[in-house]
Amino acid sequence: MQRLLVIGRGAREHAIAHKALLSRKLEVFIAPGNAGMQPPLKRVPLQETEIGPLRDFIRQMKIDAVIVGPEVPIARGIYDDLHDLTLVIAPSQKLAFLESSKARAKHFMQTIGIPTPYSVIFDQLHQADAESYLRGASYPLVIKASGLAAGKGVLIAHTPEEALEFARECFSGSKFGTAGHTILVEEYLSGEERSVFILSDGKGYVLLPTARDYKRLRDGDQGPNTGGMGGYAPADDSPEWIDSVREKIIEPTLHALKKGGTPYHGFLYFGLMKVGGEPYLLEYNVRLGDPEAQLILPLIGNSMEELIYYYRIQKLGELRVRLQEQYAVGVVAATVGYPEAPQKGQLLPSLPLEEGGCKVDDSGYIYWAGVEADESGMLYTTGGRTYTAVGIADTLETARARAYAILEKVPFEGRYYRTDIALR
Repeated sequence: MQRLLVIGRGAREHAIAHKALLSRKLEVFIAPGNAGMQPPLKRVPLQETEIGPLRDFIRQMKIDAVIVGPEVPIARGIYDDLHDLTLVIAPSQKLAFLESSKARAKHFMQTIGIPTPYSVIFDQLHQADAESYLRGASYPLVIKASGLAAGKGVLIAHTPEEALEFARECFSGSKFGTAGHTILVEEYLSGEERSVFILSDGKGYVLLPTARDYKRLRDGDQGPNTGGMGGYAPADDSPEWIDSVREKIIEPTLHALKKGGTPYHGFLYFGLMKVGGEPYLLEYNVRLGDPEAQLILPLIGNSMEELIYYYRIQKLGELRVRLQEQYAVGVVAATVGYPEAPQKGQLLPSLPLEEGGCKVDDSGYIYWAGVEADESGMLYTTGGRTYTAVGIADTLETARARAYAILEKVPFEGRYYRTDIALR
């Protein structure tokens, strides 16, 4: 039996570990994981940044492969720190700029001719120019903190007052620290959002199921941006549209990186806007999305072991991804105050769950995120997104009903969730 180490602690990592567990040929470890993840998953009390202890663990346990879930350790160079010991499914630090610097990523998109919204970039030294631009701009427009902001560094501004307040918070560091010291002011596009994912081995790639993510906090796509409040997969897009995404966005990206001497390895996310049938690239993420991972992984018929094997031998371009003919709908439950000031410490009800602490029954799963356990094993919230309830069914409507039914099995004080996920 081979050994897999998953790096991370959220619902995305729970979904990755669960997918690996189902192959029955992988012993699955998670560092650090969270208290909702249960045996046969094996939690390791090491933080994502503890490189020395992680290296020791990989050597001692003879880990065959590592999958890195979150963006922060990727940006800090965890691939470069570990790849001499084992197979690491993540890009190198050189390529982390695709997510960690929206300014550099935008320049890259424009240089290689990828369709993307027009934007103007301002750094902290040019705050006065930024404010002058925002006062005279047409609205709505989009303002983004250039650095890593856990999916929250985006504002759709409808007035100059909104825009100026957000920009000042970014430049001052009061909202996102150094991540906001450079901002993008971007054209607002009206259309349908899409999340497209690939797994690339440096030579070829496979396209994973597409998804629709709901990033705004409140129903009707209102309120502040969050890390994601739910979604559904697959998105109902025509083969012609997918071919257009491949031709105009995915393959030019991979070709340019390879031509530059840095072929892409790992999961790569393309955040798209579908406008009049045309794809526009809003952003890259150098990993699987959250909550999208919780939606697309249960729909993939190939085992995690098979994906890792083809990745290892760099033959992903020859692999046929088998998809379940079903839909997945996920609804995120968060604590009150999320995303600005999430409360914590709410007690969660006990629920017998199989398959590593996530399987409710044949109707779907709960993937845990912000939870911890007391001495008796009772779970409490740690603030922010607490879990994703995922319903699986043959129709989108039934999958949606199942997701909300699962959600009602795990109430807690002050719980917040959107009621319009997958209503399209």
